[in-house]
Amino acid sequence: MTSNPFQSDAQRSASLTPPRLVTVAFWLYLLTVLAHIVGIIISATQLPAAQQAAKDQLQRSGTSTDGVDVNGILGATLVVGIVIGVLYIIAFVVFDLFMRRGANWARIVLLIVTILGITGVVGGYGVGAVGVLASIIAAVLTFLPASNAWFRAVKERKRGAVRG
Repeated sequence: MTSNPFQSDAQRSASLTPPRLVTVAFWLYLLTVLAHIVGIIISATQLPAAQQAAKDQLQRSGTSTDGVDVNGILGATLVVGIVIGVLYIIAFVVFDLFMRRGANWARIVLLIVTILGITGVVGGYGVGAVGVLASIIAAVLTFLPASNAWFRAVKERKRGAVRG
């Protein structure tokens, strides 16, 4: 795509504005993030029930813990899960922001994460299904012809800026 010297600054910047499909995909990916946040909160509220279930299971099986702190292990597991979840959310938002700016690599990363996330449909107490469905729709929107054309135009614009 060559630069048109007769094109106004407004026309040049307008071509960098994401099309509606990409904007909708951006918000759907943020809905996915919200679903993950809700899932983390739900998981955190389930800790006491998980601790009791673990104690009950150990008691029924007659297994000795030999001084192992089951509550401590479950609590540490929850903390690690929350930390990983928060890091995932931060990375997801960063990829989403880059995608909205026209970074094709971010669009591909979000597609891969969406495909991997399909296994999480049953997780998160139903909230996971909402997030996965939103991600699937967003991924499809970012690969429709109008979106593809915009991502190509952004790439060409960047190439032209580097050459020029």
